[in-house]
Amino acid sequence: MADRPNILFVMSDQHSFRAMTDHPDTPVRTPALDRLAADGMRFDNAYCQNPLCVPSRASLLTGTHCRTHGIYDNRHILPANDLTLPRFLGHAGYRTALIGKAHYNGEQFQGFQERPYGDLYGQAHQPDPARLPEKGESGLGDILGDAGPSGIPLPMTQTEICVAEATKWLQGWASGPGQAPFFLSVHLDKPHFPINPPKRYFDRFAGRLELPSWPRGWLDDAPPFVRKALERSGTWQHRDDPEVHLNALAAYYGCVEWVDDAVGRLLDVVDYLGLAENTIVIYTSDHGEMAARRGMWQKTVFFEDSARVPFIVRWPGRVKPGRSDAAVGLVDIYPTLAAAAGAPPPAHLEGVDISPTFAGGELPRQDLFCESTVLKVPDHAGCMVRRGRWKYNLYLDGSQELYDIEADPDEWTDLSGDGAYRETVAELHDAVRTFWRPDTYRARYDATPSMPREKHFYPFSNQFVTGNGVVTDARP
Repeated sequence: MADRPNILFVMSDQHSFRAMTDHPDTPVRTPALDRLAADGMRFDNAYCQNPLCVPSRASLLTGTHCRTHGIYDNRHILPANDLTLPRFLGHAGYRTALIGKAHYNGEQFQGFQERPYGDLYGQAHQPDPARLPEKGESGLGDILGDAGPSGIPLPMTQTEICVAEATKWLQGWASGPGQAPFFLSVHLDKPHFPINPPKRYFDRFAGRLELPSWPRGWLDDAPPFVRKALERSGTWQHRDDPEVHLNALAAYYGCVEWVDDAVGRLLDVVDYLGLAENTIVIYTSDHGEMAARRGMWQKTVFFEDSARVPFIVRWPGRVKPGRSDAAVGLVDIYPTLAAAAGAPPPAHLEGVDISPTFAGGELPRQDLFCESTVLKVPDHAGCMVRRGRWKYNLYLDGSQELYDIEADPDEWTDLSGDGAYRETVAELHDAVRTFWRPDTYRARYDATPSMPREKHFYPFSNQFVTGNGVVTDARP
């Protein structure tokens, strides 16, 4: 047991793959993630399996796709007794804990043995400015209009509490020699809205940015799915106000740097406690963020900014430092960690063990899929496949897109109507239909139990859990 690796899994929320030090499109500095990547492997083609919080997290948790677990909406409920990743690792002898945002509906542990702090009742995203429960406010506010410096005292922010609670948890684990190996998940709620970093991070970018450019008429030719997603994003009212976009972008980049600083402090704790050599560290995000690309914000679409995620793995002595262009997904984390723990992964998993790539090998998979439904509009749905250089999207209404990601990484040229690519379109169309089964999608969606309303209607975002099981609200 002592030889099995510990696992520190750090997941942020809505982190664009572009918001990293070395990306030419953004001025963000991420020294902690750079340090992690320098000692590990960074995957340049990593995707979520649904660019929306609850479905994406369900795929990570279960190792299966939406077509299997049925979670497509932020109100959908996962069964309480699934053989989730933390439950599997617990059965394999690991001590498991989750700190921060889970965004589970229904049963709130899903196999984790401990949840010292997080969204047991609320939705984790702290209202900033403050929610007024007596007025029935949800607290998420105007996504772009309310962006700016945080008004919450720094020690009370979810980000800082997660770092403090994770540090305390790791100190406690290290004080008991001979303990079972750990699987500690730390789920940060930023840079997801409310887009409110501490003032010093906001000031780094305020007044210093330019908006990305885009052809103003691009939306006229976009599939109805994309137009509906934009309408439902909660940001459409600011579409003609560049100052609002610039202010929000400064706040978003500030949140990314805040997350990076938090990751750096967690890495310092792991190093200081002497745990680094036998601890797998994974950093990723549940989905991306359009972050003003094409004039869009939010997610649920298949553009790279929405569906692609940062993904870094460090495992001293087992992961060869470098970069990989292998197409990997969040659905692959479960089988990969099962293999690392020395436990045969369950047969029902739909991801693959990506450990062959740690030494430069290839994966036994041709296609990587991602599904999506416009939030609360189930008649608008689609499925994406990434195969080599190609990305193909098929929508419920029959609309389709084909992009050559190598030649056209920003996805401006849809090749689906070009006769020169007819064979490629036909092959990928068949692959998506076989995987997604669009004819039965709506039945799967409707069959999944659903919460009557989102968790953010609970007055407070997070809760503390004491050692004797008492739950108290963590304001705000």
